[in-house]
Amino acid sequence: MSNANLPKVFVTIDKLLYRESVLFQLLQQDIDIVGECSTGVETLQQLNSSQATVLIIEETLSDNDGLTISEIALAKNPRLAVILLVENKINQNRLSIYLDSGIKSVLSKTQSIRDLIKTLYYAQSGQVYINAEQFHDSSDHESLNKSNFLELSDREQEVATLIGRKIPIKDIAENLGVSSKTVHTYKERILIKMGFERLPELILFMQRYIRQVGL
Repeated sequence: MSNANLPKVFVTIDKLLYRESVLFQLLQQDIDIVGECSTGVETLQQLNSSQATVLIIEETLSDNDGLTISEIALAKNPRLAVILLVENKINQNRLSIYLDSGIKSVLSKTQSIRDLIKTLYYAQSGQVYINAEQFHDSSDHESLNKSNFLELSDREQEVATLIGRKIPIKDIAENLGVSSKTVHTYKERILIKMGFERLPELILFMQRYIRQVGL
């Protein structure tokens, strides 16, 4: 394969030992490693100049989360193929949220390096690749999230909808006539009640919900 056609891969993994292990395995393949780092900030600073075609990024970083960084990177370069590394198996609803954000594949750290290589080449060609065995069957999970949303108070639903529209916390507070601290309290309460671990998951769910019901 000519150098021009090699996948140009940028790797963002927090722990050095794990990152170097992944890099070592990738270097055994016809893959061009164009950058590596441990944080979301460094990723956004270096990604464009690296001319990467594929970003392999860990879900949990020391300064941010991989989903948020991926969304920002994809907004700047929609052709970038993103592979998100997660700790354990995830449910299908969470997978749908990730794929809706533009991520090409979600790979569990329990999977083999062979799976990562296969996923990388699928992503490089613009295809979505998912190993179904790595995800929990949760066909009722999305309806459960909708049910949880409808069980929120009217004010909590209002705050969740504004968050889904990516309105800044300060602007939400001004719009509702409350303090930013109060909005943060609503946000934390909403995350707990709806069972989301991270704000980006709530935002993506709300965006899907808003589209479906026409809010």
